[in-house]
Amino acid sequence: MNFRSLCLCLLSLAWICSAHADPLAARRKENQQPPVGASLLIEAETGTVLFAYNAQQPRSPASTQKLLLELVVLDAIAAGKVSLDDSIRVSAEASRTGGSQVFLREGEAFPLRKMMEAVTVASANDACVAVAEHLAGSEADFVALMNARARALGLEHTRCVNAHGLDNTPQDNGNTTTAYELAQIARALLRQHPQVLAWSSLRQTPFRDERHILHSTNKLLDRFADMDGLKTGFTGRAGFCLVGTAERQGMRLISVVLGARHSRIRERETIQLLTWGFENFAKVPLARAGQSVGLVSLDWGAEPAVNAVLRDSVAIVLKAEQKKQLRSELLLPLKQAAPVYRGQELGKLKISLGDSLVAEVDLVAEKSVRRMEMWERLMSFF
Repeated sequence: MNFRSLCLCLLSLAWICSAHADPLAARRKENQQPPVGASLLIEAETGTVLFAYNAQQPRSPASTQKLLLELVVLDAIAAGKVSLDDSIRVSAEASRTGGSQVFLREGEAFPLRKMMEAVTVASANDACVAVAEHLAGSEADFVALMNARARALGLEHTRCVNAHGLDNTPQDNGNTTTAYELAQIARALLRQHPQVLAWSSLRQTPFRDERHILHSTNKLLDRFADMDGLKTGFTGRAGFCLVGTAERQGMRLISVVLGARHSRIRERETIQLLTWGFENFAKVPLARAGQSVGLVSLDWGAEPAVNAVLRDSVAIVLKAEQKKQLRSELLLPLKQAAPVYRGQELGKLKISLGDSLVAEVDLVAEKSVRRMEMWERLMSFF
């Protein structure tokens, strides 16, 4: 596809959207406070924030904190430090963990795979401690890994004091995060370990030699089309919480609801956020890695020209009316001295939304082209 076709492609993208009022508009008119402490909606690939309410306010995450545990565990599996087939033996301390649990008994052993299903499906705190002890030797050392991972993600308000999110410590020394930072944890989890959806989308799963069935704490798996994760949570301090995700027409959204007064409210607010996001926004591909934008002539090249292609793929999340404001500018020389090398930068494609630059993609040589030898130059005259 040449550059003109690319521009026409960008400017002809269209989709149907409903009114663009945000989810709190009606409540603002009636001076009503939302029945949640904080909420957020983002697009997963780009991280675009579509809606935010108290999203930077530190709060207790309850069991949504387990997303960070899942990220640390899956990192370790990807690095070859542990395997899903590892046998996890339950310690006395793990068996005494309160809150939601699968009633592990001291001395029992389960594969890490089944323990992670217990964590993601049934939100089992005792399984969290058993997994933490297996990976790091103690829950405290595993919590240090969780906090280090949060810092590596650049999260300033996320702090863990235990592996599971239970509020069993004083409020001034408890687990904390924000809706925005929980969304960043979920985003990192989905980008780096999408296999987590195989667990979080399970409505139920057998446990203990299939004698017991674990049922998902996320009731929206049956109530909201395309939802496949991620994690619920509840404590008296945190209220009812839910980090949800769903994908439609190539766009994945992540919603966060914290501090709801009832489980029905967190579910209703999650449905409202995701429905509004899917109805009002679409992910528009602006550039596709490897896509051709034109030829650059070569001075004394063994070939007369080289194809310039886009180095990276770029997408943006837009409302329907914003598509008319997309503009593209191609910065590419007409001629380049040989030799050129595959991947060598030749120019740039700049994409703007109105007066704002939203993307800048390098244009690179599709292949290497050597410079003519002296005798080849002489022969070229004949």
